[in-house]
Amino acid sequence: MFPLLTERLSLRPFMPSDDIALFDAIRESIESVGRWLPWCVPDYDLPMAQSWITFCEQLRREGTAFDLVITDRTTGDLLGSIAINNISKAYRLGNIGYWVRQSAQGQGVVPEALREVVPFGFGTLGLTRLEIIAAEENHASRQVAEKVGAHFEGLLRNRIIIHDQPVTAALYSLIPGDTLLE
Repeated sequence: MFPLLTERLSLRPFMPSDDIALFDAIRESIESVGRWLPWCVPDYDLPMAQSWITFCEQLRREGTAFDLVITDRTTGDLLGSIAINNISKAYRLGNIGYWVRQSAQGQGVVPEALREVVPFGFGTLGLTRLEIIAAEENHASRQVAEKVGAHFEGLLRNRIIIHDQPVTAALYSLIPGDTLLE
């Protein structure tokens, strides 16, 4: 099942040995990622990274989330993470979330990763709907969804909480049979 491979990337579940690389990637990205993801904070520390990795493994065993580390196939460098989470087995749907370390942003990492994660969600996990939910003003995340051909379904008021504030979010979806754009 893992790793999922693309031309440049390897996607696999987090391992305990990823803790320092995860910590470094998050610390590097506080300015760009921290605006949108409330866990990306200046006081993020190594024990937080270790706890996150343990939590990801627990959710993967339960089948409710698959958080994958994105690494460079050549160097092994941790570039970010992509996940199918909030999986509902009853409704066969899941949410896709992603982030990329600041030094790897703007290089097409997430669209490339999505082209492997989406078939994994529909094929291996048997899901029939994947959603991408991004803050209305998070233009980078929204552009990723649009770049791969996810369908914009609308704006949802007070849909997500960022830094203790409810914000409007854009909802995108993918279903089996949708064509992923290159």
